[in-house]
Amino acid sequence: MAKVLLVNPPFYRLLGSHYNANSLGIAYIASYLNKRGHDAWLYNADYVSDKNYGNLKKLFQNFTNYKNYFKDLDNPLWHEVKDKILQFKPDWVGYTSYTANISAIKIISDKVREANPHIKQVIGGVHATLDKKILNTLTSIDYSIQREGEEAMTALVENKDPKIIPGVISRGKESLIDNGIAPVIKDIDNLPMPERNKFWGISKDERKNVDVSYINTIRGCPYKCTYCASPFHWDRKTTRLRSPESVIEEMKLLKEKYWEATKYDYSASANISEKDSLKIEDNTIVYFVDDVFTVHKKRVKKLLRMMIDQKLGMKWKCEARADHLDDEICELMVEAGCERVKIGFESGSNRILSQVKKLETREEMLKGAAMLKKAGVPFSGYFMAGFPGETDDDVKQTIDFAKEVEADYYSLSVLAPYYGTELYDQLMANGHALDQQPWEYFFHQSPKLMVNNKISTKVLQDFLALNDLNKKSQKKRGYI
Repeated sequence: MAKVLLVNPPFYRLLGSHYNANSLGIAYIASYLNKRGHDAWLYNADYVSDKNYGNLKKLFQNFTNYKNYFKDLDNPLWHEVKDKILQFKPDWVGYTSYTANISAIKIISDKVREANPHIKQVIGGVHATLDKKILNTLTSIDYSIQREGEEAMTALVENKDPKIIPGVISRGKESLIDNGIAPVIKDIDNLPMPERNKFWGISKDERKNVDVSYINTIRGCPYKCTYCASPFHWDRKTTRLRSPESVIEEMKLLKEKYWEATKYDYSASANISEKDSLKIEDNTIVYFVDDVFTVHKKRVKKLLRMMIDQKLGMKWKCEARADHLDDEICELMVEAGCERVKIGFESGSNRILSQVKKLETREEMLKGAAMLKKAGVPFSGYFMAGFPGETDDDVKQTIDFAKEVEADYYSLSVLAPYYGTELYDQLMANGHALDQQPWEYFFHQSPKLMVNNKISTKVLQDFLALNDLNKKSQKKRGYI
C-alpha cells in the first residue's frame, strides 16, 4: 500500500480570496487508488475556513499583490503548503495543473524535493497534458501524466516501469521519454465515485465545509473554441457521457451522506457581488461542472425527467450553451430544481464569435437567453474582452449585448491565451512571445491585455463596469 497525497495548489488565496470546493480530477484519481487498496488523500491548498469571498473587482485589483508572491520564494504561504505535504509523510505527491498554477507548483515541488528527495512527485491535469516538455521546467517533478490520470497514476504508484506506461512522461538519460496520451476510459460509468471523505490538512469539523457537491457527467467537449484548452486536453472526438442512471445514483449519494441542514458555498469564486465580499449560506446545491451539461438534448431531458419523477428535491446549477436550449429543456430545468445556468456568451460581436469558432451568433444567444427568462431560470452571463484584433466597436457591441441579455449575474474576463489552445499557437506563429510571459499571468481575472493593443483604456473600463449590473440584478431579485 502506498501513501499518496493529491494536491490542488493555491491560486485564489494569492488573489486575496480562496476556493474550498472538491477538485474532481484528483478526487477521481484518489478514489481509484483507494479502491485498489492504497491510502490516497486530497489536499486543497486553496482552502480557507472562511465564509467570505473576494468579489471579481477585488480579484482584478489584487493582481499586484498576486505577482509579488512569485517574487518572494520564502513567503510563509509556500512554507505552509510544503509543511502540510511533509506532515502527511507521502510516498507520492500528485499536483493538478492549469497554466496559471505552474509557477506555484514549481516553487512547492522544489521545496518538497529539497526537504525530502525520496518523495516521488507527479504532475497531471490540463497544462501537463498540453505541455509535453513541462518536466524541463519543473525539475523537481519526476513524472508527467497526459490526459486521464486514474490508470497511469495507479501504474506509477504500483511500481510499473514508467518507460512503458501509456500517458506517462519520464526522464531518460539524455531526454524525456514520452509514451503518448493515456488511453481513453471508454465507460466512465464504471469509475468509482470521486473521493469525498479524505481531506488532508483540515480538522474533522471543517470537512463539512468543503463543497463536495460537484458532479461531472461528461468527459470532454465536442466544440473547438480557439481560446479553450478542452478540445486538446480531452480530445473533442472522444466526448463521453455518463448515463442518467449513474448521475442520479451520485446525486442520491450526495443527499444521503454529505448534505447537512446548514452548509456554505465554498465554491463561490466565480460568483459576483457588488459588496466587498460574497457570502452564500445553506449551499445544498449540486454543481454539474461539465463543459456543456446540455450537449445532448435527448440525454439531458431524460436526466431532468428522472430528477422530477424520483422527487429528488435537489437544487443544482450547470454550464450550458444558449443554442442547446429549447422551451421544453428550460421548463424541465425549473421543475427539476435548477437554481442557475452559466452561459458563456463571451462576445456580442458576430465578427469575434466567428473568429474564435464559437459556432454561435449573437441572435442565437439572445434567443436562448429569452427562453431561460420565459421559463424563469436564473442565469449567469460570461463575457470576455481582449481577443486579437478586437476593436473598441467590438467591445461596445459586447457591452450593449450584455445589457440586452439581462443576466442575473455577470462574470467578466480579460482574455488569457492558454498554453495549448489553438489561439495560443496562432499567436505564437504570428510573433507574439507568449512563451516569455510568466505562467502565472495566464488566467482570466488578470487585468493585463496580453495580445491586444487596439482596445482603449476607456472602453475596457466600460466593459469591466458591467460588474455594476450585478447590483441591479440583485436588487431586482430582492437580494440587496
